[in-house]
Amino acid sequence: MKRPDRARYEFGPFRIDEDERLLRRGSDVIPLSPKAIDTLLVLVESRGTAVGKDELLTRVWPGTFVEEGSLAQNVSLLRKVLGDAPETPYIETIPKRGYRFVAPVTRTAPGAPGRVSLAVLPLANLSRDGVDDFFADGMTEELISQLMKIDALRVSSRTSVMVYKGVNRPLRQIAAELGVDWVVEGAVLQAEDRVRITVRVIDSTTDQALMSQTYERTAREVLSLQSDVASDIARQLRVRVTTPELARLASAGPIDPDAYEAYLRGRHFWNKRTVAALKAAVEYFSRAIEKAPGYAPAYAGLADAYALLGTIGYDAMPPREAMPLARKAAHTALQFDDTLAQAHASLGYVLLSYDWDWKGAEREFLRAIDLNASCVTAHHWYGHCLLAMGRLDEAATRMAHAQVLDPLSIPCNLGVGWAFYYRREYDRAIAQYKKTLEIAPELPMVLYELGLAYQSKGSYNEALATFERADRLTGGDPAAAMLLGHVYGRLHRNREAREQLAKLEAMARHQHVPALYRAFIFTGINEQDNAFNWLEQAFAERSNYLIYFAVEPSLDPLRSDARYEGLAKRLGLR
Repeated sequence: MKRPDRARYEFGPFRIDEDERLLRRGSDVIPLSPKAIDTLLVLVESRGTAVGKDELLTRVWPGTFVEEGSLAQNVSLLRKVLGDAPETPYIETIPKRGYRFVAPVTRTAPGAPGRVSLAVLPLANLSRDGVDDFFADGMTEELISQLMKIDALRVSSRTSVMVYKGVNRPLRQIAAELGVDWVVEGAVLQAEDRVRITVRVIDSTTDQALMSQTYERTAREVLSLQSDVASDIARQLRVRVTTPELARLASAGPIDPDAYEAYLRGRHFWNKRTVAALKAAVEYFSRAIEKAPGYAPAYAGLADAYALLGTIGYDAMPPREAMPLARKAAHTALQFDDTLAQAHASLGYVLLSYDWDWKGAEREFLRAIDLNASCVTAHHWYGHCLLAMGRLDEAATRMAHAQVLDPLSIPCNLGVGWAFYYRREYDRAIAQYKKTLEIAPELPMVLYELGLAYQSKGSYNEALATFERADRLTGGDPAAAMLLGHVYGRLHRNREAREQLAKLEAMARHQHVPALYRAFIFTGINEQDNAFNWLEQAFAERSNYLIYFAVEPSLDPLRSDARYEGLAKRLGLR
C-alpha cells in the first residue's frame, strides 16, 4: 500500500515517484542506482534551495562515511541522464558548498494522481482544397488551449506540435520526441454552417486507440464542440477535472461564425510576430469584436497585438498610443471573463511594460498562472517582470519553465538567454542564443541578443559582425542602427557611431524611432549628458525597455552618475 505522504515530482519531460523510486521520461524508465535516486529526490524536494554537501552525504548515506567523490559521481550521472546543458540546467553547482535543483518542479498533492502528458497533433484539414488550413490550425490551437485548462494534464504547446504538420512520422517516435504518453490526432471539416471534428487518443507505447470519436455541430456551436472534445479526452484518460475547471469548460456559448473565423485569423497573424502580421491581427481581432462584442478572447488578442506594436524592437507605434489601447482591451476582456488566463497575462504585460507597476504586473501574471498553469505567455512575461525587479535567479527558473512548456518557442528560448545575460553569465547566454539561432537562423531579434552578449563579454569584433548580419537581414532598421552605433562607440570608432545616429534621425522623420536608441549610442561613445537627455525622453515616451534599466549591462558606464540612481528611483527600481 502506498503511504499517503508520498509524492510525485515532475520537471521538464521527467517525473519521479517516491513510492516507485523510478525516474521516467514519458513511458520510458531511466535506469539509475538507488543512491542516485536518493540524491535526485533530496535535490528535487529542496528545489530552488541550496543543499550542502554534508547534508546530501548524511541523507543519502546515513550513518556511513563516504567520500565526496561518490556524491560528485551521482550528480554527474544525474546531469548526464537529464541532459543538463549549460543553457538549460537542472542542477546548479554552488562552489565549495553544494548543489541546487534549479528547474521548475511540479509536486502532485499527496494521494492525487500524477499529471498525464499528451500532445495534440495538427488536425488535418478536410475542407475544400486546403483553402481553410488556418481554420484547422486554429482549431488545433483552441483544442490545446481547452485541454491546458485542466491542471491534471500536461499538454504540449502549439509551437512544439505545429512542426509535425504534414510530417509522416511514427506516432511512437513523435511521442518520444515530445516526451508524452498520449497523442491526439484527428481532422476538421468545415462545410457551410457545419463543423465536424474527428479525434483519436492513442497510447504512444502500444499505438492502440483509447478513444475514437466524431463530433458535429453548427458553426455557431464551435466553442461548445471544443469543450466537449476536451472534456471527453480528460474523461477517457481518467484524470481529475476540478469543479472550477469544469465550469470554465462548460461556459462556452454560441458565437457568430464570422466572428470566430476572424478571431482565428487574428491569432494566426499574431503568431507570426512581424509588424505587418501584427497590424493584420489588429484588423481581424477588431472584426471579431464588431461581430461578437462579448467574446473575451478577441479582446485579449487585441491587447496582445497592440502591446507588441508598442514594444521596443517592433517600433510600429509610440508606447503612449499603443499601450493605452492594449490596456483598454485587456480590461474589457476581463469584464466579460475574469477567468480568462490570457487576459490577465495581457493586462500584466501592460502594467509591466508601460505602467511600471511591478507588483500589479506580478499579481496579474500569478493570477493567470493560477487559472492556467500551462499558460506559456504568462510564465514568459512573468520572467521578464522578475528580471526587471532584479530577482534574477527566480527569473531564470521561470524562463526555463516557460521553455519546458514550449521548447520551440523563439520568445521562450530568448527568455532563457536573457536570464543568463542579465545574470552576466555571458558564455551561457551566447550558447543559448546560438541554440535559438538553430530554430530561427534568419531572425534579427536573436542576432540582436547574441550581439549584446558578445559586446558585454568584451568580444566587440564578434558583436560587430553579428550586428552587421542583423542589419543586412532587416535592410537597416532602427534597432540595428542603434546596436551598430553603440558597439562602434565601444570600439572608439566614433565617426561611424555618429553615422548611425544620423540614420536614426533620418528614420525618425517618417516612423517612430524610440528615444532610447539614441541614448544607447551616446552611452557607447561616452557622452553621458546626451545619453541622459535621451533617457529622459525615453522616460517621457514610457519606453518598455526601461524596465531593465537596473540590470542592463550596456548601461554600466552610466551607473556612477548620480542621475542614474535618480532615474532608477523614479522608475520604482530602487
